[in-house]
Amino acid sequence: MKPKIAVAIVSIILAFLVVWYLFSLNPFEIKIGTLATSAKVVNHVMLNQKENKNVMVVEIEPPEIIPEEKNIVLEPAEYYIRVNYESQVVTIYLKDEQENYTQPVKAMICSTGAATPKSGVYSIPKRWRWGALQGNVYGQYVTKITGNILFHSVPYLKMYDPSSLEYWEYDKLGTNASLGCVRLTVEDAKWIYDNCLNGSKVEFYASPDPGPLGKPTAKKISSYPDNLKNWDPTDSDEENPWINYFE
Repeated sequence: MKPKIAVAIVSIILAFLVVWYLFSLNPFEIKIGTLATSAKVVNHVMLNQKENKNVMVVEIEPPEIIPEEKNIVLEPAEYYIRVNYESQVVTIYLKDEQENYTQPVKAMICSTGAATPKSGVYSIPKRWRWGALQGNVYGQYVTKITGNILFHSVPYLKMYDPSSLEYWEYDKLGTNASLGCVRLTVEDAKWIYDNCLNGSKVEFYASPDPGPLGKPTAKKISSYPDNLKNWDPTDSDEENPWINYFE
């Protein structure tokens, strides 16, 4: 064997032994987990070296992702939500002195649909600031209820663009108009997003009685100029032209 080849082989063997020795001192811990969205699941593998805390993450992303998930630690739920899909009203309750949810604090006009649950109580698991909805449309202040059933604003034609509202759908608030999600004004969707923690209960039921606080109304906007009707009138975005509009 030629000397140069022998030296190369010895060098490779020594390098292998050094790497093996280092790994024996700092073994890698392999963890398997998931990143969940309302429509897809992203699998990832994380290799976390215990000593120097270096982390390598490999993700396989689906074609559509609902971004900006708002992770809130589970805490005792302050509010209880009842969705009356017959009257198209959402009523929010607080606990009384006996720790029962009997005190109504807020009512919201809504739109539900054919796939809306007809009964049952569900726990809110997660939420997103903007989300992709069925039909290539998007919603603000998306809060998951169960499966593909969500609280969210009236749909928008463009993600992150609050001036692309489907105003003709906004005018349907208070009627059966969605595929199954619970549509709300931006103000009301944001209220649930901000105040109803993960773990809060959502109950579905049907009654001709809208509830103790009655049924609110929503402004009809289809007849207004484009610069107005393409926005939700209740959106607090500083660029919303409704803020400085006076009739």
